[in-house]
Amino acid sequence: MQTDERLARSNGSEDHVGRHRRVVGTAMGVTVALALIGGVLLSRRVPDQATTQPPSANTVPAAVPPVASAIGWNAALVARDDTTITVYASVGDARCKDLVQPQASVTEQTDTQVVVAVSGRIVDATDCSVSGTRVPLVVSLQKPLGGRLLRDATSALPPPAFSERELPDLASDKRWSPHSGHCDEGLCQGYNGPNGSTLFAGAGRTVGGASSAAVGTVSIGSREGTITGRPESSWQVRWEVGDVTYSLRLTPSEGETFSLKQFRAELARLRWT
Repeated sequence: MQTDERLARSNGSEDHVGRHRRVVGTAMGVTVALALIGGVLLSRRVPDQATTQPPSANTVPAAVPPVASAIGWNAALVARDDTTITVYASVGDARCKDLVQPQASVTEQTDTQVVVAVSGRIVDATDCSVSGTRVPLVVSLQKPLGGRLLRDATSALPPPAFSERELPDLASDKRWSPHSGHCDEGLCQGYNGPNGSTLFAGAGRTVGGASSAAVGTVSIGSREGTITGRPESSWQVRWEVGDVTYSLRLTPSEGETFSLKQFRAELARLRWT
């Protein structure tokens, strides 16, 4: 009996030790599993924490593009249809600047005036030698301009407005082809013509002062023009319409000449509408 009791106690003690070992082993397994899970969670959170870090104090902010502002225009050309208007936007006296993405719009149309506004960005020019070139912008009116005043939204003094109807229709004359060029104010356009000759059409505000001696007059459409010039250089005719003076200058090719009679004949061949 004692032997059996000792054996039973021994077996009970061993069962207890076994259960204790299994509990300890299970607890250690759970602890290791939790540690591994925690490590995975931490490893997943680290990138999130990194992306939410505030920017360094040394970070350079992105450059803010210039804000569009009101831009003036210093001349306008009214097309033959009297509803299409081209205004020439300019950066004015600003040196080494260019006008970027300009836009023109009609902001007012009444029985007495039409107001055209231009907006755009003025930026530093990449090449100062060709900076500041005027930009032509086109707007359309709801009805013909007629005798209404054309005004710039940024200026109290209306810029000069020129009319294609006061100039010959060189676009329909296949003998003359326009070539590129620009002027800082007023209106100017050059054309290449027969036998190397050139024709220059211009317009600007009428100003006083000395002028070349007139050698004759000629009918220019419904106007009368004054002729100046010499056969070996060039001939020019000028005529006034209100406060605007229009002109045409014909220059022969190098080494050639144009007589006054030839100049008159050339003017007569031009189409006036």
